[in-house]
Amino acid sequence: MKKLSLLILITFLTFSCSSSDDNESEQNQTDPIIAKWQFGKVIYSYDDGTQNTIEPTACDLQSSYTFLVDNTIELISLVPDNNNGCEVETVNFEYFNWSKVENGKYRIVSKNPNEPEEVDIENVTFESNKMIWTEEIDNPQTNVTKIENYFTRQN
Repeated sequence: MKKLSLLILITFLTFSCSSSDDNESEQNQTDPIIAKWQFGKVIYSYDDGTQNTIEPTACDLQSSYTFLVDNTIELISLVPDNNNGCEVETVNFEYFNWSKVENGKYRIVSKNPNEPEEVDIENVTFESNKMIWTEEIDNPQTNVTKIENYFTRQN
């Protein structure tokens, strides 16, 4: 009887430990969006099949989004100054957050003082050190059908 009780206890502990290890490894997996991302090019696709690529400016290349583990986003935005350089653009968000909706989709929520909350669902793909936000556009008032925003991972 003691051997049977010991066998049951060992079996229980084995399954309990392996389940715990599985949960811990899932929790420790980092979402690929968690990083600092430098602004890059933007590609506009049109209904006639043509594209227009807007290359980043010197100020864009100094601007970034940082997606943090606590689901907040830090924005550093630089804009041209009057001396052919760049200056930090002050953006006072009440909040700027992200959450994963499902693989390849992220919800971005931001709120500026005295303005309504903005919610975007971004289609996101990751290629090596690149992140691409793709927005399909279904608006008969414009001939733009898709916008792709490229970012480069900085850390």
